[in-house]
Amino acid sequence: MECNVTLNPKKEILYVGDPMCAWCFGFAPVLDALMDQFAGTVPFRFIMGGLRVEDPLLITEAFKPVLLKNWRGVTQTTGQAISTHLLSDASDFHYDSRPASQAFVAVRRLDETLALPYYQALHHAFYMEMKDITQPEILGHLAEEVGLNRSVVLDLMTTESVRLETQADFELAAACNAQAFPALVLKEGETASILNQGYKPLNILQRHIADWIHGTLRTDEITPALLIFGRAS
Repeated sequence: MECNVTLNPKKEILYVGDPMCAWCFGFAPVLDALMDQFAGTVPFRFIMGGLRVEDPLLITEAFKPVLLKNWRGVTQTTGQAISTHLLSDASDFHYDSRPASQAFVAVRRLDETLALPYYQALHHAFYMEMKDITQPEILGHLAEEVGLNRSVVLDLMTTESVRLETQADFELAAACNAQAFPALVLKEGETASILNQGYKPLNILQRHIADWIHGTLRTDEITPALLIFGRAS
């Protein structure tokens, strides 16, 4: 499932992220710059990593300082401001990224060109407005904001086919050995390697991707991705 027609169809970059990943939110300006520079040369494909999907975490008063410390680290490193009132209107909030991930997959299926804008809207709603993006009404409203029918998205995201497609994303991320998000995986034919796991500055990524596109950096010189491509798309 490629994001655009390219001049180099044998290569693609897989972005692995999560709607509730703070470092993914912080990485947004870097991703935008990379796409501005390279999207006309190599396609970017977006998959969900499944940050908190098997064991949703209850955000207790005791845990909030730990979370806030991490978020302050994101802001200090990336310059992306994160609201700190931490869902003050949702005292029983569970950190569960499956609903937003399934909503993303539903949007991706309906209109792939809106997948990234929707992903960015999810980040903005959660990290800047502290909206509970586990809730269908929020997910539907954000879908409407990017130009889709909220009812269509909400109905689709709860279907078994979207659940399975989302799970396939999670499994593909695991097969890539993407253990921290955001991750960029450089795929060339059946060879793939992880360029980064977690935040990395723009200038480093620009240099490595440019070298890879021009053939002066082979994927086997980076960290091999532990997968056989083709079983999930």
